[in-house]
Amino acid sequence: MDRRNFTRTAFAAFGSWWIGRNGQGQEQSGQQQTGSSFAKSYGELAPDTATKKHIRRYVRDTAPRFDIPSYTGLRYRDNVPDTLDIAERAKLGINALTGITDPNADYEIYWLVNFSLNPPRMAHDYNDWVQNVEGLMEALPLLRLATGSTLNDQVDPVWMTGILRSIGPDGLFYVPLEECPWTRISTPIAYLNPVWSPTGQKLTIADSSIEQIANSGTCQRIIGTMTVYYLRDGNPMWKDLIEKMIRRLASTAVLQGDYAYLPSGSIEPGGKFDTSPMPSGYMAEEISARPIQGLAQYYKVTGYEPARELAAKLSRFVRFHSQYYKPDGTPMIGADERAWFKDYDPAFHDMENLQYGGHGHAHGIGLLSVLEYSAAVNDPEGLFFVRTGYEWMKANGSALVGFFPEFFMPGYSRSETCINADMIAMALKLSDAGVGDYWDDADRWIRNHFLESQLVDSGWVSRLAKRSPTKPLLPNETGEHVAERNTGAFAGWSAGNDWVVPSAQHENSIMHCCTGSACRTMYYVWQHILNFQDEILSVNLLLNRASACCDIYSYIPYEGRVDLKIKQLCRQIRVRMPQWVDGGSDQVSCAINGNPQSIKWHGRYLELGPAKPKDRITVKFPISEQTVHDTIGGVTYRLEIRGSTVIAIDPPGRNGPLYERAYYRQPTRWRIVDRFVPDSEITW
Repeated sequence: MDRRNFTRTAFAAFGSWWIGRNGQGQEQSGQQQTGSSFAKSYGELAPDTATKKHIRRYVRDTAPRFDIPSYTGLRYRDNVPDTLDIAERAKLGINALTGITDPNADYEIYWLVNFSLNPPRMAHDYNDWVQNVEGLMEALPLLRLATGSTLNDQVDPVWMTGILRSIGPDGLFYVPLEECPWTRISTPIAYLNPVWSPTGQKLTIADSSIEQIANSGTCQRIIGTMTVYYLRDGNPMWKDLIEKMIRRLASTAVLQGDYAYLPSGSIEPGGKFDTSPMPSGYMAEEISARPIQGLAQYYKVTGYEPARELAAKLSRFVRFHSQYYKPDGTPMIGADERAWFKDYDPAFHDMENLQYGGHGHAHGIGLLSVLEYSAAVNDPEGLFFVRTGYEWMKANGSALVGFFPEFFMPGYSRSETCINADMIAMALKLSDAGVGDYWDDADRWIRNHFLESQLVDSGWVSRLAKRSPTKPLLPNETGEHVAERNTGAFAGWSAGNDWVVPSAQHENSIMHCCTGSACRTMYYVWQHILNFQDEILSVNLLLNRASACCDIYSYIPYEGRVDLKIKQLCRQIRVRMPQWVDGGSDQVSCAINGNPQSIKWHGRYLELGPAKPKDRITVKFPISEQTVHDTIGGVTYRLEIRGSTVIAIDPPGRNGPLYERAYYRQPTRWRIVDRFVPDSEITW
C-alpha cells in the first residue's frame, strides 16, 4: 500500500474499531469553523468506574472536580503539497497514545509491543507507568492543542482523574501496586529499593504488604503535565498541587553545599526517606536529573522561586557530582551502568575499557533537563555544558540521518527513539536559546530517522507475524487490533534501514517510553517551525504548518520551493534557507503576489520585507539529489538523498523497510487536509 495513502486508511480502520467499543470518534472539520468554548467538567470518580474490570486502589478515593476546556480554534480544509506535515503526524501520535490503552484498567497503557510473535501482542507490566514518567500524559494535551483532534477523548479525563487520586497528602505521586495482577511483573528493583515504611522499617519492593509507593521518579513528569493543565484552564488547584509537590521534593533532597540530590528508594504513604548515599552514574541521572525539566517549566510559567532553587541545586549535582558527565558535558559510562547492562547485550562484553558514552536516552534526557533550567535562568555555563554533550553525541551517531544508538558504544546497531527525540529537542532549544545554529540538524533528523521510526504503514506487521513463532497470549497480554492501535507509535529498537530487528536479546518491537518522548518532541517541532513576535515572522523549518499569522506550504523534497499565505500584518518576514543552499546564492528568488521581490541575506535567513494579510509569498531555491555512503549502527549504507531527505537506502530493510520514498522524484503531489489553528498556543 502507498505509504502516503495509508494514514487515512489506518486511521479509519482504527477509528471504526474504537468507536464500536467506546462510542467516541474523531471530530470532523468543517470549512472555516471556530470551535466553541464549552468545557466539560469532571471529578469525584473516573467516568467508567462501573464498567472497569480492574479497579485501582489509589492513595485517594476521590478526585477534586476539574474542567477540560475544549480545544478551540479555526478549522478548515486546505490543499497542500503532499510532503511532511507535523500536524498530520501528531494526529497519528494521538491515535497511538490513546489506542495503546486498556479501557478495563483506567486506560493504563500496554507498555511493551511485540510484532515478532504470532499473534502480535501488547503486554502490561510495572513499566506501564512510563505513561507518567516518559511524557505520554504530558504529550496528549499538547498534541490535541496542535491538531484540535478529539479522537478517543474519553481517555483524557480518566488519566487526569488518576493523577489527582494518586497525589497523597504529602504531595507526592503514589503508584498503586495491588489493583492489577501485572504490577509486580518486571519491577525495576534498582529504582524502587529500599522502600521506607511509616514505621521507619526498610522493606524491599518484593514485600507483598506494600500497596503504594512514591519517589522522585513517580513525580518527575507529573509537574510538567499538571503545568500544561494549569496553562489550559487556569485552575489554581493545579498550581497548589504542583507547589506542594515541589516543596515535598525539596524537603527530601539531600543538601551538600550549593548542590543537592534526591534520595534513592521509595516510601509508602506516611513514610519518610532515611539516610541516602549519594547516587552516581546512571541512577544519579534517573533520580535527580529528570525532575529538573518539570521544575524549570513550572518556574518559567509562574516564577515560583522554590522550583528554581531546587532545579539549580539538582543541576549543579548533575553537572559536577553525578559522575555521569565530564564537567564540560561529555557523557561518561557510569559504574552501575557498566555492571547492569553487561548481560543486556553481548556488545557490552567489550565495554570494559570504554570511558565515554553509555545509555543514550539517560544521557540525553539529563542534558535536556539541564538545558530547560539553564535556558530559563540564562545560565551560559549550563548551556555550554549541554552544547558540549550534544556535540559529542552528534559526532558519535549518524548526524546525517539522526540515528543515535540506544547505547553510545562503537558499532552499536539499534537506535532507541527516545534518544533521537532528545537530540532533536536539544537542537531546537539550543537554537532557540541562541547557543548555536542547529536548525539544519533538527530538519535532517526530523525528515529522516525520527519520523521514519513512526509506525505509519503497518502492513509489514502482519507479514512479520505470519512468519514468526506462534505463542499463546499470556494473562497480561492482548492481541486485539495490535497494529491498528499502535499506528502512530515509535520504534523501540530500529536499525538504520529497518523498523524492527528481532533477536534473542530483543524480540520486542516497541517500548512506549519512545512514543511518549517522541510525541512530546513532535510538539516541540510544531512549535518551532515558525516564530511570530512583534510583527516579525521567522520561518525556521520549511515544513507544512498552519498558524494564526501565516500558513506554510512546503514543496520539499519534490522541489526547492516554499509558499507563505500571510494572515496578519508583518513588518518583516525572515525565511531560513536549508543547508544545501549556498549563502548569497543568486539561484534563490522571491515573489510576492507574483511580483519579483528583492532579497537580503542575514546569515542563513532571507529578509523579505513587510507583508500584509492575503499576500502570497513564493520562495524558490535549488534542490538536487546526491548519493552518499554513511555508517549507521555499524553498517555502511548507500543513501540517495534529495535535499536533506533520504529517498532510498541500500541494502534495504527486511521487516519494516525504511525510506521507500521514490515518489519524491515525481512532480509535486497534493492532498486535502483538515487544518486547525488553535486560539492560543502553549510555549513549551
